[in-house]
Parts: sequence; structure tokens; C-alpha cells
Amino acid sequence: MKTKLLYTLFLCFLFIMNVAGQGYDKNYRPLSSSDLTVDKNFYLLTVIEKTPEVKTILTGNAAFKNFLQNKVEVLKTHVTDTCSHPVSLLSDFFWKPDTAALAKELSSVYAANKKAFDKIINGHLRPSGYYQRFVGLSNEVLLAKAWNQCFYGMDYIINQFGLGKKMRYPHIDSASYVVTSRTYCIMLKDMMASLDESSKSFDVFYKPSLAVAMQLMQANDRDEPARLEPLEKGINKAAYLQIQKTDWKKYKYAAIVLPGAGPELKIPIGHEGKLHCDAAARSYLAGDAPFIIPTGGYCYPFKTTYNEAVEMKKYLMEKYNIPASAIIAEPQARHTTTNIRNSVRLMIHYGIPVDMPSLFVTSMSQTKYSAADSFDARNMRELGYTPYTRKKQLTNHKIEFYPVIECLHMDPYDPLDP
Repeated sequence: MKTKLLYTLFLCFLFIMNVAGQGYDKNYRPLSSSDLTVDKNFYLLTVIEKTPEVKTILTGNAAFKNFLQNKVEVLKTHVTDTCSHPVSLLSDFFWKPDTAALAKELSSVYAANKKAFDKIINGHLRPSGYYQRFVGLSNEVLLAKAWNQCFYGMDYIINQFGLGKKMRYPHIDSASYVVTSRTYCIMLKDMMASLDESSKSFDVFYKPSLAVAMQLMQANDRDEPARLEPLEKGINKAAYLQIQKTDWKKYKYAAIVLPGAGPELKIPIGHEGKLHCDAAARSYLAGDAPFIIPTGGYCYPFKTTYNEAVEMKKYLMEKYNIPASAIIAEPQARHTTTNIRNSVRLMIHYGIPVDMPSLFVTSMSQTKYSAADSFDARNMRELGYTPYTRKKQLTNHKIEFYPVIECLHMDPYDPLDP
């Protein structure tokens, strides 16, 4: 009997360890809502919205009903009150003051409905890769951290686009308007009235704050996470199909990652960007790798209409006759750190081997910057990890690296490129 009990406990231990270690599954197909920006920033909420059993648990909870009602009442009050300054209009939609109470209630709800929540954690949150840095944690802790990311992400958006606070990258990601201006304050009041009118659809406690955050991004024309998507059916269709036919044994490297260089003027591509492209073209034409991944979003100058990756792809095709089937555009990264991270994401999702090394090819100055230990430190500070391993500078223009799967993890600190 004792031996049987020990064996049973051992099997339970193995099961727990297996679940805690389960992460990205290449066969997983993400759920989607009507808003890709929400899906990318707050995937947990998309999963809840698409899972009636879990959604019913949350809507039926008395404490969460109270949270919801309080925030809906704030909306109604602001329609008729004299508040007009952003701080007075938006402060009640922050989650930070309530995080301790929420954490306690969410923990109790999970414990009482473990089977239902474990189903979405093991069936969606883990295999999606969106929470890849948490895969070594228990389901309860992973879920708590996923909730915290949602709350922090909403607060970040309200701070940045509602209150005009200078967050991580103010020179390219700031609010589009002077948030204390009369025009902007009128817009905020009108936004409250509009949300109040649709408040009957707010059935889960987080929806008023989420709606405010999304309205603020819309007011600032910040839809970058959704632009050009789905990439594999549009700008990357030819390359996506070519990947399936590629004989990887013919190449030393899987891909050439080509970072952008936003021009100071509102022009498609500047001289520095062209130098980056020239270096990548030389590497590709020498047969180093079968694909180039130009990476960069709508960054420089502020609110530019030109996309770095798209313009670099055009340049490579027009100047060097490199076919579209060899160029995978990554049009959302906004920094050197996410140039690499996002390129690795596409490599993983498109089926490019990540057990092979890849190249980071750019100008001499950016190569020197990216090869330094200080760049590793910046990645750790901003992302929490380095999006590469075994980094090695080869020349003045090339760095060899191996991708890491943590790149799939969503980042609440960067709502324009989570």
C-alpha cells in the first residue's frame, strides 16, 4: 500500500512538473477578437472573452460586480460633472490602487474554479507563447502574473496617452496632442459620454478601464500593432510560402536580421538605412542565408507615415533585384532590442529553424553598439532577457546569434509593439 501511494505521488509530481514546464506549441492557433491591438496587448482577456465558462465565473462574482459597477458609475458621473482635466477624468480607471484587493479575489476565484481556469491556462495561455517567461511557474502563479500584465498594461496606456506622461520612449511614443489643451479635454469628455452610452455591454469588471485605454490609443491614432496584419497573407505571403520549400542544409545561417534606421526627415528611407540594406544585401548575395528580415516600424520622425521594414524591402528589391520571396518584413519593432525580438518571433511562427544561427547585419556603428555588453544590459533592463544567446561579432557589419523562445513573451511596457 505504501509503495502504491508513493508511486501515485510520484506520478502527480511528474504531472505538475510537466504542466509547469509546458510552453509554446507550434501547432497552437491563437484566438482573436474584433480588436487585434487588444489581442496582442491583453491576450488573457481575449481568451476569457472566448471562453464562456470562465467569463460566466467572473461576471457572477460579487466583488468583481462591485468593481464593474464603480467604474461604470464613474463614466456616468463624468458625463454631467464639471471635471474636464485629464487627471480628474481618468484617475479612477487606474488599476494600481486596487491591485492588492484584486489579487486576493482572483486567487480565491482560481482556487474555487481551478478546473475551468487550468483549462484555459494549459489550452491557451501556455501554448500561445504570450506568457513564455512564466512557463516554469505553477498555473496559479502564471495566471496571477498574466493578470498583473493586463492591469499594468492598461495603466501604462492611460498614463502615456491620457495623462501625457513621458513613459519609456517619449520621443516616438508620446501622446499626439497637448493633453491639457482645451480641445483634448473636450475630446475626453465626449469619450466618457460615448463610453457611458455603450456601458451596458461592459459585462466583466475590467472592461471600462480597457475601453478607456483603447479609446485613448484610438484618439492618438496609435494602431501600430494591427497595421499590415496578417503579415503572412499580405506583405510576407511570398516569403512565407518559400520557407516551406527551403533546403536549410544549404545555408550556414537561417536568416539575416536587418534593423532599420529611421530618418530625421519625413522621407521613405535615409542614407543610414540604405547603408544597413547594402550590408544585408552583400551578405544575402554571398549566400549566407536564404532570407533577409528587414525590421522596423513607424518610428522616426514622430508620427511618420513611412514604415522602415516596408521601405527597406522596397529598396532591396529595386536596387539589388532580391525577390519578395526572400524578404520577410517585420514592420512593428521600434528599437534595436525589439528588432531582434520581433524577428525571432516571425522566425518561430513561420517555421524558420531556430536551432541554426542567424546573422544581425547592419552598419559598423550599430554593430559595435549591439555587440557590446551594454546592449545585453539594455535588453535585460527593458525586456527582462536577451532575445539571443551565443552572440558573437564576426566583422564590422555582422553579429552571429542564436534565437531564444522567450522572444514570444508579450510586453506590457510597450503597447505599440507588445
